Amino acid sequence: MPIRIVVGGLNKDAIERAARSAGGDNVTVAVMSDFEAAKKIKQGQADYYFGACNSGGGAALSIPIGILGYGNCATVAKAGGRPKAEEIDKLVQAGKIAFGMSVEAIDEAVPMLVKSILKKHGILN
Repeated sequence: MPIRIVVGGLNKDAIERAARSAGGDNVTVAVMSDFEAAKKIKQGQADYYFGACNSGGGAALSIPIGILGYGNCATVAKAGGRPKAEEIDKLVQAGKIAFGMSVEAIDEAVPMLVKSILKKHGILN
């Protein structure tokens, strides 16, 4: 069964493309509002949330934090910063399910997230 990713926030189409490209047949990706996306996870209809905003930690995660709880959410790349694969691996292994990033980091952060998630689920070595 593929990993179910829901996408909200800014530049949804770019996140969707990057996630599909990185995950191939191992992921399904659905674009929706951040509210709908967080509810899908809460209801068990999706596995992970990816969202972007200008800062990486504000609007990208505000709704998921409210619905899923702060402890389930993490920022993987703030504005002006770069995502780090080892940090993403730690967050995924720690059980985080909602990830925020700055718009400028989408092309770099999303493939790292997808790869880390697929590894966690034993789909990738």
